[in-house]
Amino acid sequence: MTGMTYNNSYDIAAVMLSVCCILYFALSKRIRHFKHTLYAMLCGCVLIGSLSNISAGAFAAAGHPIAANIAINLYFLVNVLTMCIFGLYIQCISGYLMNWNKKHYLFYSIPAVITAVLIMSNIFLHFLFYYDADCNYIRGKAFLILHCLSAIYLVHTVVVLLKNVIFIQKRKIACLLSGLGVVVTGIIIQMLFRQLQIQLFTETIMLTLMAIVFENASLEVDPDLNVYKRKEFLEYYKTACDLKREMTLIAVSLVNTEQLLSTLSGEEKAAAFRGVCEKISKQVGHHNVYAYSTEKYAVMLDRSNVKNYSIVENDLLIALEAMFNQSWSIGEKKIYFNALVTVIHLPDDVENVTLESVFHRGRNLDFTDSNMILRDHKDVDILRKRTRMLNAVRRACENQSFLVYYQPIWSVDTQSIVSAEALVRMDDPELGFIPPDEFISAAEEYGLISALGEIVLEKVCQFCATYHPEQYGIEWIELNVSPYQLGDANIVQKFANLLQKYNVPVSFINLELTETVDVFRNGIFVDTLKQLREYGFTFSMDDYGTGYSNLANLMSNNYRTVKIDKSLLWKATDKAGLDFLMITVNQLKSIKLQVLQEGVETKEQLDIITSFGGNLIQGYYFSKPLPDGEFIAYCKRLAG
Repeated sequence: MTGMTYNNSYDIAAVMLSVCCILYFALSKRIRHFKHTLYAMLCGCVLIGSLSNISAGAFAAAGHPIAANIAINLYFLVNVLTMCIFGLYIQCISGYLMNWNKKHYLFYSIPAVITAVLIMSNIFLHFLFYYDADCNYIRGKAFLILHCLSAIYLVHTVVVLLKNVIFIQKRKIACLLSGLGVVVTGIIIQMLFRQLQIQLFTETIMLTLMAIVFENASLEVDPDLNVYKRKEFLEYYKTACDLKREMTLIAVSLVNTEQLLSTLSGEEKAAAFRGVCEKISKQVGHHNVYAYSTEKYAVMLDRSNVKNYSIVENDLLIALEAMFNQSWSIGEKKIYFNALVTVIHLPDDVENVTLESVFHRGRNLDFTDSNMILRDHKDVDILRKRTRMLNAVRRACENQSFLVYYQPIWSVDTQSIVSAEALVRMDDPELGFIPPDEFISAAEEYGLISALGEIVLEKVCQFCATYHPEQYGIEWIELNVSPYQLGDANIVQKFANLLQKYNVPVSFINLELTETVDVFRNGIFVDTLKQLREYGFTFSMDDYGTGYSNLANLMSNNYRTVKIDKSLLWKATDKAGLDFLMITVNQLKSIKLQVLQEGVETKEQLDIITSFGGNLIQGYYFSKPLPDGEFIAYCKRLAG
């Protein structure tokens, strides 16, 4: 087959576009990763292929068949290598490459090796293609072998892409499929109209799309921390879990940042967090570090290709602890970070463990001995339990399946039941009955306490609207409000809406609050209490005598009732305990407050607190907490 005049305009355009892609790649501040290396190789292959094709035509036109043959052989070699590298790139971004070992790479490289051998032989044997002495381009009978070898990579790439489509975002899938469609169209056009050398141009279009969607550093890297963004981590973690890849997740949570950084400027804070990321990156490699949030970082390490990994991991954790035990210089200031480091191994440790629980800071962390606390795989069972608890609380919030029980409150003055405390209970279909301390604590820690509180208030309002407990001498209901609920700016409006919905007067609900240091110091909490009071709510102080409560706060916040913690009554078994309880009651009575004693279980305890002047009594001596129907029946019996 004799040669013909080719239109090299598309090849020239391909050179220009590929150069632009290379410049964009080189100038972008990105974290080096294997996929980026593959993209750079793709750009290089397309550029070399375009220049080779242009050179082959130029040498042929100038009558240099040897140079033309070298150039055209290089063009076809690079063409097959481009398909090979593109296939690796697709497998890399889909996560499929995670499970590859040396045998996979060896098998995958076979078509490329065959191509190299054929082309090297073709230089001398001319059985694929060649330029003759007159510089006519001639295709041999075996030329289709090259197309078949390229097709192997193309088909394999499409199969991998479709097989792993669930691991890739929809917009990225759309980009890949569109780009592949353009490239395949270019190949078909070039096969039908050989004078149109359009294939390389369509490949550079694909490279441009990949640069925008896959190689855009601003979409991948957090500009402040200079590590991968959260979404990159979530995609990578999900893929690793789905593929059951042997990985290690090291979750680093800085736990003292609010207090520690309160004296730093915005720029100094940013420098502090960036410094942490830089030091972690030096320990584990920049491409393995992700920002889960400004103060939480994820490290993902591949265990499959590392010998004696347990030793490597142990050395790494020792290095991290040493890092956090050193001071951090921020300008002229020196600070210390407290870090909670959690280690889990994929896929074994991920069952029933959420990322939220892995990064959860928890409470009562003791940094006396070290600035880093390590939670390793031995603590995974605790995380699993916490995760199951969190899921149970979420289910209960979604289904509004919390139960509300009522424990009667007896009045010394009227010798009757005048109130009840609404107590939330939880009976999960999977975990069974869960103690209130556990699920309320979980709700507070994971930001679900506001939703739980609204559900409890609505159930109390439904109870009032259904049973009308005021008919049986009930003057008000005690409703616990967590201090964390007071951080909800809309709590007053939400409570008001529920009262109006069920036509329950605000005077019928008395909010029972356990005061803490946060309540005393947080201006938002204080302002919320003021708004609730202005709306008409009254308050009781719960757990008085346990540490934070004091007379000054009692007098300033106009409490209706003070509930003395049961521990004070239970410890009143000797003269010192009795005297302390009596003094406490007398102090409260002196500032005109009603005294409610909880935890009364015996006649002796009842006599003690009533002799000291207690007004209201709550405890098992009268009744355990009862479901709404049983509570009303109890009130009817006493009233009758």
